Amino acid sequence: MNETRYKDVVGYVGLGDMGSGIATHLVEVGVRLVVFDLNPEAIAAVVAKGAKSAGSLEELAATSAVIIVCVDPQRQVVRVVDELAEFLGPGQTVIIQSSVSPALVIEMAETMAQKGVKLFDAPVSGSHEDRRNGTLSVLTGATAEGVEAERALLESIGRPLYLDALGGGEVAKLANNAIMTVTRLATIESLEFGRAFGVSEENLAKAIKISSGGSWVLDNWEYFDEQLRSGFTLRMSSKQSREIIETAENRDVHMRMTEAALEHSKIIHEARYAHLTGQEPQASASI
Repeated sequence: MNETRYKDVVGYVGLGDMGSGIATHLVEVGVRLVVFDLNPEAIAAVVAKGAKSAGSLEELAATSAVIIVCVDPQRQVVRVVDELAEFLGPGQTVIIQSSVSPALVIEMAETMAQKGVKLFDAPVSGSHEDRRNGTLSVLTGATAEGVEAERALLESIGRPLYLDALGGGEVAKLANNAIMTVTRLATIESLEFGRAFGVSEENLAKAIKISSGGSWVLDNWEYFDEQLRSGFTLRMSSKQSREIIETAENRDVHMRMTEAALEHSKIIHEARYAHLTGQEPQASASI
């Protein structure tokens, strides 16, 4: 694990499933981190690794050169950024790690620019291991030159890819989620198809991996099953599909495969959940 080259203080807002893993890794590679979350236990876990905690967003803003926002849903991102705007000033930077609409990123960046604050998007993609190891894909809505001051920080999180346009990271994240969702659903159905003919999931997966249907999704299939067992997929998959469809519709783009995924995802995911756990999902776990 390489020591970070980033030397300024970083504020981190949002210590959920994604944020806690990234924040912990940043502390472990030597980033001077100040964290804020509404969950005291989440804060305590990262502080135990070496981070400091802030009692408010105002306190966080007063001590941080860069603030990373990793909260959900989108309306919560707006609340956090609106409150931070009261306390930030020239030379500071806000990085939106949450998945939000590209249009919102542009709107927030314009508002922050009036105060001399830089804001750009850098959502991430990858597995739990990628969060812990600092190997996430960091989809950055900026040019490399435009975020040179933050480059070492982005590289401490993972592998930055610069999309050269504000909001471009969110576009890439949504597009990735669209492909991943359709692929995941097709994989679930294909595994069921194989079982119906007496072909084990393990053997079918081996065959697909060396054929044209191979994918990152299948290569990391246990990760997706873990997400389903935990209830995360049942809670989030439909939400993600709706975000993609709504964002595309604003530019007159029709995401027909994603629309089909949204229509069928509930029954497909619930069937897989029952196969994995032997239980029907709780009503509160499914959207």
